Amino acid sequence: MIALAGTDNGGTYQYTLSMLQALRHTSGFDITLYGDPANPDFVALGYPIRAFTEPRGRQIASLAARSMHIGLPDPFVSEDILLAPIYSLSLLHTSKPFAFTLHDLQENYYPENFSRWTRFWRRQVYAHLLARAQRVICESSYVKNDIMRFFDVPEQHTAVITAPPLRQFLADQSTERLQETRLRLRLPEKFLFYPAQFWAHKNHLRLIEAFREVADEAPDLKLVLTGKQRDEYETVMDAIAKSGLGGKVIHLGYVAQEDLQSIYRMATALVMPSLFESVSIPIYEAFQVGTPVAASGILAIPEQVGDAGLLFDPTSVSSIRDAILKIIRDPEGARQFGQRGRERMLAMTPEHYGAELQNLLRELR
Repeated sequence: MIALAGTDNGGTYQYTLSMLQALRHTSGFDITLYGDPANPDFVALGYPIRAFTEPRGRQIASLAARSMHIGLPDPFVSEDILLAPIYSLSLLHTSKPFAFTLHDLQENYYPENFSRWTRFWRRQVYAHLLARAQRVICESSYVKNDIMRFFDVPEQHTAVITAPPLRQFLADQSTERLQETRLRLRLPEKFLFYPAQFWAHKNHLRLIEAFREVADEAPDLKLVLTGKQRDEYETVMDAIAKSGLGGKVIHLGYVAQEDLQSIYRMATALVMPSLFESVSIPIYEAFQVGTPVAASGILAIPEQVGDAGLLFDPTSVSSIRDAILKIIRDPEGARQFGQRGRERMLAMTPEHYGAELQNLLRELR
């Protein structure tokens, strides 16, 4: 397995770890991980690790060589089949059968969020990989249909396999642990939680505007954000200040996994106003601990949420506001949403995911 994602890659890193955990429930395969041998998450899983990186210069060389029909040395010559949770352009120069995951085609929906070079790059990368791959994995039918539509990929070359989130969130935490986290991170008693990087499509600005209106009715409710101080961070912080919400919005920055679990458990609700998601890992993480979810009713999210959360129009401030208010006004309804979410997650196990991956790997042989 080619594991190129790191902690800076957000959801695709969590997806990589979920796939690696699920592969422990397969049989008949000796699995070698190509990635960072110093990564403690990889080491903990116990797979043999071969050091492998793919810096941008190497990617450009791989793509250029493929375009000119020039073969490069195969870095995976000792393997029989290959699996990649994010794209690797080294796959263009292997003779081995492979499958890779294409997470979304967001640039086709929001081209303004991507430079011309990035749009060109993605188009070339995906076109060349899809022409070579035995299977392309996607996590929702929505993304599958996009791949078929934008790249004319035959349906039989696609595989819809949804990865469960990491399972540690299903474990209970003591009251003492939760209280220690609350005090250390200075978390309020009531708060909405939105864990997301400050990318434009994450739609922080509309959430801030909606929360300003919510705060008028629920003055004791606060909003907790995570994410590194980059991309649209300064723009979002300016919007918070101009809205007079400086004392009501808390930015935690990067949060360790053990603290993240505690935050989910203590949150009044997860709010996910993203304008584009193939699958939202925070929604699954909230489901695991029974936290109510209010999320964008767009693309693949309704498929993911089902009847276990509230859906809203992420382009409408009033729709976001009304969904939040519905949750805080109806605690019993919110509790029922949380229970349904937890029940959904109990059915999404690494064992089931491993069985689906095993079937895929057998097809690649």
